Amino acid sequence: MNLPASFKYILFFVFTFAVCFSSAAQKRRIGDLFNVNKEQNEMLQGKRVILTNQEREWVEIHNGAIRLAPDPAFAPFEFFDEEGNYSGIGADYIALLQDKTGLEFSIVQYKDWNTIVEEAKKGNVDVFGVATPSVEREEYMLFTKPHLTMKAVIVTQSGVSGELTLDDLKGMNVCVVEGYVWQEMLENDYPDIHFDFVSNSVVGLRKVSLGVADAMVVSMSLASYYIDKEVYSNLWIAGEAEYYVEMAIAVRRDWPELLSILNKGLDAISRNEELAIKNKWLFHREVKLLESRQFWLLALYVTSGLLLIALTMWTFNRRLKRIVNEKTAALKKEKEQLRITNDKLLQAVEKASESDRLTKSFLANISHEIRTPMNSIMGFAQLIEIDQATEVERRHYANLMVKGGQQLLTILDNIIDLSKMDSGLTKAWVQKVNVGQLVKETCELMQPIAKKAGLDLHYSIYDSEGLERVKTDPILLQQVINNILTNAIKYTHEGEVSISAKLVGKKVRIEVADTGIGVPKEFNEGIFEPFQQVKHRSVIESGAGLGLAIAKRIMDVINGKIWVEENQPQGSVFIILFPVRLKK
Repeated sequence: MNLPASFKYILFFVFTFAVCFSSAAQKRRIGDLFNVNKEQNEMLQGKRVILTNQEREWVEIHNGAIRLAPDPAFAPFEFFDEEGNYSGIGADYIALLQDKTGLEFSIVQYKDWNTIVEEAKKGNVDVFGVATPSVEREEYMLFTKPHLTMKAVIVTQSGVSGELTLDDLKGMNVCVVEGYVWQEMLENDYPDIHFDFVSNSVVGLRKVSLGVADAMVVSMSLASYYIDKEVYSNLWIAGEAEYYVEMAIAVRRDWPELLSILNKGLDAISRNEELAIKNKWLFHREVKLLESRQFWLLALYVTSGLLLIALTMWTFNRRLKRIVNEKTAALKKEKEQLRITNDKLLQAVEKASESDRLTKSFLANISHEIRTPMNSIMGFAQLIEIDQATEVERRHYANLMVKGGQQLLTILDNIIDLSKMDSGLTKAWVQKVNVGQLVKETCELMQPIAKKAGLDLHYSIYDSEGLERVKTDPILLQQVINNILTNAIKYTHEGEVSISAKLVGKKVRIEVADTGIGVPKEFNEGIFEPFQQVKHRSVIESGAGLGLAIAKRIMDVINGKIWVEENQPQGSVFIILFPVRLKK
């Protein structure tokens, strides 16, 4: 295939760029391989975390006596430098955490990781700076959220050619640090490998370097650190293992307060601070150009580009066809969207018509409900005006007028409450409520009404301690309970009315059960609408039919629910369900 001269120049430029880029890339650090500038290398000091009173008291008691035991040979994650200072990624994280939380750790030194683990089990070590969570370790330690990752690689002498996998190590003598997370994984998955368990990573790398062992499975960061430092110049990373784990800070199990403080501190560490730590400690070894995986990837990209240029003209017509198809599909989609919009408009018209019908129904109902007590008041007022009425009769008529006025005020108050709730003006005033006590007091207030109706009224409270810690609006809640109890007594002509309260998970459940005439299933939802009463009941009680509607609106305000169920063998059960904690 003959290419234009301009294409050849472009390909030559791309290939040259690939070579230069690949060579430079080998000298990068691998702290997420981001282009971090010099300003990002500085540790950025963040604000201190906010501790609870209990956490502050814990810090005051234990500060300076929190024993942290670093792994002495786990560079670059943690180790002791030549002067005996605690160093590494984990040490920098601990320094940040001390600054952000006010904690002070006491660094203690042991000879190897196994000793540290045994001392932790005895209670002589309080914190691991860097550790991988496991089922066994969780028996005596708590773990923070992960803040570091670790990937396993295979390290051999640099004379070994080709990329190795764990399957290639069968029958070989392979070093693994005893007690590290890799040990359990490798023993379970690769029993054919001859393992040489060493006390720390430095010993294992030294054995591979001297030819005593064939290879070592170790974390990539640790291997890169020692190879880049030229501690073992004859070693190289021969391949990647399939294992990948997350690491965290471990805390003794009886110190959950410290775990909470450390998690807050980790959340307060910024992205720039994390990058600065990783960029400081994580290195990648420099390899020859032809050994570079990136070089061959870029070479593959260049070859793919060449094929792409050759196929450009062939794909041009197909692209035009695809554009036409996309435009056609877009037109169809737009047509479908117009149909959906039209349907929505029709639904809006229907909703407006329904709203108009409901408005007329509301006015008709409210007119009827107000006229009834008003006619009563007017009628008795006219009787009082008659001179023939005795003083006793006048007092009786006046008493009936007062009751009619009270009924009228109740209707107006209910209408105002309902209107405020529908307008979103009613807000919950959240405060601590003893729900059990509230139910008890409401039940006692209703006792005279129940006795007058010849009914037994009793209550049951479960988990009273839990019900003391509820946070909601007590006034709104009591209004709901009053409305439901009043309804239950009104429509129960014999038997009993009971109310109970209990916790169900993170919600409070209140049940009001009666042995009255009940509510047919077809009315279970309608009775919570304004001016709705069950028309086929044997006795229709007086009232505007607003009590249950107001109860339903109140439950919406306090993020709760209310519904009715059948009570066997007769009667109804009204269920009130709302959250234990209502957010303001």
